[in-house]
Amino acid sequence: MTNRITSLFDIQFPIIQAGMVWVSGWKLATAVSNAGALGLIGSGSMKPELLREHIHKAKAAAKKPFGVNIPLLRGDVEELISIALEEEMKIIFTSAGHPGRHIEKIKSKRR
Repeated sequence: MTNRITSLFDIQFPIIQAGMVWVSGWKLATAVSNAGALGLIGSGSMKPELLREHIHKAKAAAKKPFGVNIPLLRGDVEELISIALEEEMKIIFTSAGHPGRHIEKIKSKRR
């Protein structure tokens, strides 16, 4: 199956796993991605360095694309975004807020 979603994320199935706070760490994200959908590390319950650790573990285990989900209501959202950018994450989803004030930072670091 090929459509805009599968092409955009280079995945087999047009399925995007949600970033579900405590349950969507690197193990679930890589399992979903390696099965052909898009897995997301949910950073909603993670301190910035724990997110970095999960990204490192996912990079080691994933054979296919995966991303991170960053809830914007977090007080440390800037740090979480910085970690994702430092780790060169190509797929960043946001939730729990309007991404407007973060879009330029994310786009500028990825060019």
